[in-house]
Amino acid sequence: MDENDPELQRKLREAERNAVPDYPDVKKGAGCGIAGAVAGALLAWGILSAFRKVTAGERLSVIIGMALIAGLIAGGVAAFRPRS
Repeated sequence: MDENDPELQRKLREAERNAVPDYPDVKKGAGCGIAGAVAGALLAWGILSAFRKVTAGERLSVIIGMALIAGLIAGGVAAFRPRS
């Protein structure tokens, strides 16, 4: 068969469209997870700044916990979200 055959090219494009995607997308998930962790830490820091009676240790643990949770959620959603 000729590589320039339009019928062959059409079938190859169709097969590529119907191929099983590579999940999870680790690179995309890691990038979004880091961004989510930073956003979660900043959000927790902003919320905790309103409370004066919270000790430094408690404040740090809440910020780290919020960053971890936000990073895991954002990274997981991004890694398993299909490409459009």
